[in-house]
Amino acid sequence: MIKDNVVFVKEFLREFQTTGTCFPSSPWAARALTNPLRKSRTPQNILELGPGTGPVTVKILEDMVEGDHLTLCEINPRFMAALKDRLKDNPNFLRHRERITFFQGPVQDLPEDRRYNTIVCALPFLNFSLSTVEEIFAKLERLSNPETKMTYYEYIGLRSLGKVVAHPNHKRRMQELDSFFKSMYQRHKMSRDRVWLNVLPINIYTLELNSPRAA
Repeated sequence: MIKDNVVFVKEFLREFQTTGTCFPSSPWAARALTNPLRKSRTPQNILELGPGTGPVTVKILEDMVEGDHLTLCEINPRFMAALKDRLKDNPNFLRHRERITFFQGPVQDLPEDRRYNTIVCALPFLNFSLSTVEEIFAKLERLSNPETKMTYYEYIGLRSLGKVVAHPNHKRRMQELDSFFKSMYQRHKMSRDRVWLNVLPINIYTLELNSPRAA
């Protein structure tokens, strides 16, 4: 845990835009993000975006069943190295390793030869430009099937705070992102949970990417 925190702090200072936090997710956050995997289900394809040092990955591995396939997409090479080091002796990783794929790079470059049933995302969307967020969600919709559920999180209040207390350019970007996500919530089925037991409390959103909300 201490080693993971050190890595996160270093990468937060070095790569703030793509890291977004200086601490890994808590066990309670990891459980909430992976909730769709604990439903009664058949084997599925799972995609984790931004696994970092692997606190959520470890929970995914606990919940995997025979026949599942997991793709781990991480843009940061130092996080990817730390993730592989953490998992190398994990018994659940060893049990499923023939069905686990590591992809180093942005999700926009992920091959589209697989459709995912569950997408677990820790990307810091509020650090990105509107065009980047639009590209990512367009990609995720192409990687989805009609039953796909995506989970992701935001720090509670950060979007609202950024719209009123920030540099004018930052405020404008946050307003654009706020409008984008509100539009997503109107178009797709969405639910929200709150996790208070995290270094900073978070909202966890679950989106059904290819299931339009009923009119």
